[in-house]
Amino acid sequence: MATEQTAVRLLLSNPSSIFLDCSELLLRYAENIIRNPQEPKFRTIRLENQVVRSRLVPIPGALDCLKAMGFTQREEKLVLLPDTPLDDVIKIRDQITVERLKKLSPAQQNAQAAETSSQATSQPGGATREPAASLVTEMSSIPAQTTPQSQVVQPSNNILASERQFYSRLESSFQHVLLYEDPVLQAKARSLIPEEELRAKAQEKLKVLEELEKEETKTDNSPPPLTLEDLILPELRRWFKKDFFKWVDKAPCDGCGGRTTAAGMANPTPAEQMWQAGRVELYHCATCQRQTRFPRYNHPGKLLETRRGRCGEWANCFTLLCRSLGYEARHVVDWTDHVWTECFSNSQQRWVHVDPCENVSDKPLMYEAGWSKKLSYVVAFSHQEIRDVTWRYSCRHQEVCARRKECRESWLRETVNRMNEKRQAGLSQERKDELVRRFLVELVEFISPRRPGEKEMGGRTTGSVAWRLARGELGTQKDKSKAEPHVFRLSEQEKKGRLFHLVYCTANDKYTRLYNNVDMKVGWQSWAHTVQDVFRKEEHDWNMCYLARTEGANTGSVSWKFDLSGSGLCVQEIKVVTRSQTFENGSISWRLCSGDKCVLLNGDAEGTKTRDLEGVTSFTLTADLRGGQGDHAWQHAQLFRQALDRTEEFPLDIQVHLKPL
Repeated sequence: MATEQTAVRLLLSNPSSIFLDCSELLLRYAENIIRNPQEPKFRTIRLENQVVRSRLVPIPGALDCLKAMGFTQREEKLVLLPDTPLDDVIKIRDQITVERLKKLSPAQQNAQAAETSSQATSQPGGATREPAASLVTEMSSIPAQTTPQSQVVQPSNNILASERQFYSRLESSFQHVLLYEDPVLQAKARSLIPEEELRAKAQEKLKVLEELEKEETKTDNSPPPLTLEDLILPELRRWFKKDFFKWVDKAPCDGCGGRTTAAGMANPTPAEQMWQAGRVELYHCATCQRQTRFPRYNHPGKLLETRRGRCGEWANCFTLLCRSLGYEARHVVDWTDHVWTECFSNSQQRWVHVDPCENVSDKPLMYEAGWSKKLSYVVAFSHQEIRDVTWRYSCRHQEVCARRKECRESWLRETVNRMNEKRQAGLSQERKDELVRRFLVELVEFISPRRPGEKEMGGRTTGSVAWRLARGELGTQKDKSKAEPHVFRLSEQEKKGRLFHLVYCTANDKYTRLYNNVDMKVGWQSWAHTVQDVFRKEEHDWNMCYLARTEGANTGSVSWKFDLSGSGLCVQEIKVVTRSQTFENGSISWRLCSGDKCVLLNGDAEGTKTRDLEGVTSFTLTADLRGGQGDHAWQHAQLFRQALDRTEEFPLDIQVHLKPL
């Protein structure tokens, strides 16, 4: 069977006109199967059919593409069996689509982009059309449905009013992003960024990547190598999150810096309005009785000074910083109340999702799969274009289509096109063509909803638990580590020395087996046996790190398992030293267990030495985290707490002295 690349290359060897005609037919077959995977008629192609005989059979590469999709020949038919996965069908469809776009003229590309930019449309009869699928034409075997002029439904007053509000929101955001182009503002932003430091860190990572790439075998599917520009962006994101901007749940007291409670809203003052503060939150301090104002500034220039806020302020300021460093950046607005940034990667030739609040990049399905957001509209704004990018952030396209009720899809498509034409009127034709080409590449990406990765499955981390729970963004909050439960077994050196010695440093997140040729392992979960609702937390403002419960979990636990069987040795004595800290009524309890026999440990820096498990050949050490008060209860039991710069200290130290059975 021909591989996908070989089949498509063979198809490309035909003259362009033949390739475009034949590939259109292949795309129709692929689309029908993808949209109707359970429909048998779309999985059978009759070779005696006149269209197939004239437009497919004689064309080099055509039947190869069908066979690469998974079709097999049965007498005078090509059949895709019901249990055949659709992965290869999707791959062929996507590759052919990309090659077709390369062969279309700029005028044809513009026409096709305009046709497909709605992403999702409502078919007559109420059927939902798969978004972005209009990159290819419907199969001719599906009857075209038209609506008589007398039956055309005029939009209701309600939908017209909703569309006016929708347009106002589009226009406001499209105007707002022009602020990022102010050269004075960009210069101010650049002056605050430790650019040389970020560049140096990125250079180090680039050297490591280049060494790794030398060892890898390149294939046709290998992505382009990352560049220094690609690697500076995550360094900027990390610096912004950890050192520059602060999250605000409840504004601290302006007087004493203490905790406050919400006390309503106020109108912005003229000075606050000058910096686009649309509303002001009020907070009351019970300690000094002072009232604190928290203006929700929307001007990125002011945010360079205040450096605090919630997701709106974070994305607003971060997008300006990206533009100041020369990145092509878009301010992305989710209609269900979140905001983030996209930056264009020249090396990858695609737009990359960046969320400064969550300190993550390239995890677009995080909101839907991890936060459980019910997305409807996600729109990206730059100084040169508006794009509906909803489909990048969803793998449940039909559910999203059902929620898109604020405007007609045709109205949205036409409105966005008009706004783009007006904004791009002064651009060169070359730049206009480049924007269209980029958009067509996006549409190809949107065609096939991908599956969320493991790191996209977690709930939101910024904001208080109550705030995230109220927004429905807490996620499931269960530990999703796929790491295999680890069991320690003795090495030859440990058997010979009759000692097992394990230490862990939270600062560099590294285990060391001191009596096993200094064996090391990075990642606190890597050598744990079980983990339940525990994660590693770094507090850069306090220069501290520790293990704590997952936010929202009432309890958390982590265990380590030791198995001496087959070594001829058993436990003589166990010593465990730990360093942790609790606040309020938080608690950490430690126990050593072998079968139904358990020993409670002190769990402190003095350590516990015990012979109560003498003679056993397997045991488990477990720490349980409980208690705490308020929104930050999870933080009131901190396991292995230590300063981030204390990489030579070990807040966990386990020594197991052994003896012959």
